[in-house]
Amino acid sequence: MNYLQWNNVISEYFFNSANVGKYIHLYLTKNDIVNIARRYFTDGTEEKIWTDFITSIKRGIPGSTGNIIAKAKYAYDKRNLVKIDSIEIKYPPYIAYLVFIVLPLIEGVENTYGTNNYYDRLNRFLRNNQINEIIGTNDFRNNQINYLWSDLGNWANFKNNGDLGLFKVVPFTNTNWIYVGKVFSQCVLPPKFLNRLPELFEYIGLVPDTFYEDRFLQEKIKNSRTDLIPKSTLDFLKKDDELSNSIIQTIQRQYRKWTGETHEEIEEGTTLRKKRNYIVAPLFLQFKVNTNDEEIKFSYRMYSSNDYPEDLKFDDYGNLYEINGWSKTLPLNFKEGLELKDNFNKWIAKFPDRDVRLFVSAGTQQLSNDFWIETDVLSKTDRMFLLCKNGKQKAIEDWGKTFSSGNFKKEDFEGLPENYSLFWFRNPTQGLSEISILTLYTEKRIELVGGLKVSFRTYTNDFLPEVEIVNSDGNEKVYLQYKGTDEKIFLSKKSSLNNRWLLPGKTAIDADFYIKAENENFAGNELAYNLASSDNTALKVDGSKLPKRNSFGRNIITDAEQYCLGSNIVNPTKPSKRVFCPLSWIFASTNQETTTTVSTAVFNNHGGNNLCNFLSLKGMLTTEEFFKAFEFYFSKEFSITENINLTKLKRASLNFYDFIGILDYDYETKNIVLNPPQFIFIPTTQGRKVLLIGARDTALIQIIIEKAPSHNLQVEITKQFSSNERLLLPDVITIKAFGTSSENYGERNLKALADELQIKFSNDYFPQLALQDFSANIADYESTLQETNENDYGWARYVFNPDTLKFEKSETANFDKSFSLLEYKLNEYTYQHKLWKDNKCYQVDMNWGRFVALKHFNKNEILFDNTSQKVAIPVAMPLPRLLSESIMLLSGLAPDFKEINGKKYRVYENVIGIFTQNLFRLKLGQTAINTIL
Repeated sequence: MNYLQWNNVISEYFFNSANVGKYIHLYLTKNDIVNIARRYFTDGTEEKIWTDFITSIKRGIPGSTGNIIAKAKYAYDKRNLVKIDSIEIKYPPYIAYLVFIVLPLIEGVENTYGTNNYYDRLNRFLRNNQINEIIGTNDFRNNQINYLWSDLGNWANFKNNGDLGLFKVVPFTNTNWIYVGKVFSQCVLPPKFLNRLPELFEYIGLVPDTFYEDRFLQEKIKNSRTDLIPKSTLDFLKKDDELSNSIIQTIQRQYRKWTGETHEEIEEGTTLRKKRNYIVAPLFLQFKVNTNDEEIKFSYRMYSSNDYPEDLKFDDYGNLYEINGWSKTLPLNFKEGLELKDNFNKWIAKFPDRDVRLFVSAGTQQLSNDFWIETDVLSKTDRMFLLCKNGKQKAIEDWGKTFSSGNFKKEDFEGLPENYSLFWFRNPTQGLSEISILTLYTEKRIELVGGLKVSFRTYTNDFLPEVEIVNSDGNEKVYLQYKGTDEKIFLSKKSSLNNRWLLPGKTAIDADFYIKAENENFAGNELAYNLASSDNTALKVDGSKLPKRNSFGRNIITDAEQYCLGSNIVNPTKPSKRVFCPLSWIFASTNQETTTTVSTAVFNNHGGNNLCNFLSLKGMLTTEEFFKAFEFYFSKEFSITENINLTKLKRASLNFYDFIGILDYDYETKNIVLNPPQFIFIPTTQGRKVLLIGARDTALIQIIIEKAPSHNLQVEITKQFSSNERLLLPDVITIKAFGTSSENYGERNLKALADELQIKFSNDYFPQLALQDFSANIADYESTLQETNENDYGWARYVFNPDTLKFEKSETANFDKSFSLLEYKLNEYTYQHKLWKDNKCYQVDMNWGRFVALKHFNKNEILFDNTSQKVAIPVAMPLPRLLSESIMLLSGLAPDFKEINGKKYRVYENVIGIFTQNLFRLKLGQTAINTIL
């Protein structure tokens, strides 16, 4: 490959959509470079690929002359070209040279030089690779090498708005570091070290979402005595210079992103396993004040950006999660150094010891305004409380003398901890330098808060985010400015918060805009934000992204003649094809239905429909993204009560979204892919009726409602069962056709509407029957079980109890290996299921596995009402994927929740003639129990 081809390959490795919003370090080893390019060398050895790379560096861009630094500058000068010799310049053409000049600090040079000796290392590296040049400071200076670093930051952060990754340009002023400091800053924190920083944070006793001074953090790491830190990095940290400061700033950025997880990655050949370690979360002190009785009452909340385990429990306190990462109130007495531990789930909540604590209204965190909750930030504008140990009381009182009259006072409430003092204040004019938490920061920063993110800098437009200026003085004149325009649209301030401003209700969609403050320039000014609408996104959903599945519902990558794709079977069997189907009369009745009037349906955007809009906008997302969106819309409609377990609701909702045909969810890979919109026949006693499945958005529903009457079609909108209201499921959209037999019962009208809207219409086969026919049976499943690694890597273990039908905590060292169905959990969206049978361990699907266990224990749990054509499945025993979907697509309704004889069931309706007792026996080994439902 020539230089530009190498530059494109290396640049794409660093800057791509998967790295959106992430900081990039130009760190590559020789092996990394070889592996990145290997696919372009069909018969190349490692040495041949490496030699090709070195040759390209020597040659550079056509027309370049001089040494490699001069050639790097020449590449920089060509950065605005679109093509050179027919090769497209996709990235800044100097990136490969920047990577190359970092390599001497990583590869191939004996460790005989001083820690900060760069040029000797560089020249030795050049000689080792047959580049006969000697490079020094003058080469970097004369070729203005710092321009390359600055331009890369500008290209990544501003021109591309971080959409391909962010690049931090570290400024150095010391003459010893002004050029080489930027090189060192790329490699003093190797990727493996960055990946293991969470382990280091836990090892040195840090707690997430807590303020730590740079100097404190540096000393903690220097004195940690652990092999988690590379020696070279430790050597740099022991110095007090610009490079050590840049290292600490990088570690601080990583710390601020730390969620508290400390799981360890273990390499087993080509497989990367995760060993479960503790998750650390901070406890925040909070209090209520009764001003009438002059009493104060303390309690705690835990905060974690990780999803709480649904069975997380600290002592007697369970069902802990409330909203937005916050736990419900923990009514525990004040105690410095308090720690709460759940050893089964491996969660630990810590309350760090502090001399001084600040409190702000809990309403700022979307919690109850009755509370004041701990914060790390001294606000210039908010009313605040300060709790301090009496040893700091004098310093605080002296600081209080700097406040304006009436803005600072000491409180004397009943219930204060012994040897502590409490102060109320507002509008500080200066900080207190000897107490770091009382630093009054002058550097301001713009953030968008309160909205729902679609991506790194894009938010949905249905609930607009608010503009927050961190360290605001409350007097800023904040405005919105669209990219490429000069017009300033000034924002109105939010009345309840002095540092918040509101975006205009008519902010343009899909238009980049900046948020700025008049006559001020600070962090966040340069990032272009964007609003996205879900309207008209459903029809753009790409069905080719759906995974192929076999008859067991497993993801397959090999070619197959017949497979499941979304809610469809490719090459379905004859019995599900309309012309051969003996049950076609259920879907295509010969009883005609005529009507004289068609009414206009009314569609409301409640939480479930809004969530469905968001999913269509995304098209593809992760489990974590679904959970965050669910919680966002849930908080807009419901309040959290003591008996609501939000963690369980999120998981149940996602499963139902899968089975009602909206999306494909793979719980093993944690990937979610939306199905394209589609009309399918559903059972009806007269005429024809179709169900809309797949992605949908409000605009699509409205145009269906608008266009249907012109085709003599009736749109019907049905809410999900009230028992499922909190699952935020979308309304069921069905379309009824009318007509005589000569008019094909209105079927031609349905096809005309589908054609007009460009929605797929499956009128030649019945997906519900195809899914059922394609689904394997339990004997087939058992015969294909494959043995797997029995190592549990410390994940939380649950064992299936056939009497309660639940996975229950298994905390003993041993379990019955003659037969046990086990669930292992790393976190709330990462699971594994294993079946032990005859002392052998098998990988198993969780839903098939449950029925394998019931078969083993000879237990029948499915209820069947032959008269009303209803089926009741225990809540804890969802059907395997294909069967679940086939039964729910008969109506589009998630099954109703009912308690029958003291047990919880999901009751499915409209299963006329499809799901029979014989089917359950053949497919699942279950003899359905006849009963009245």
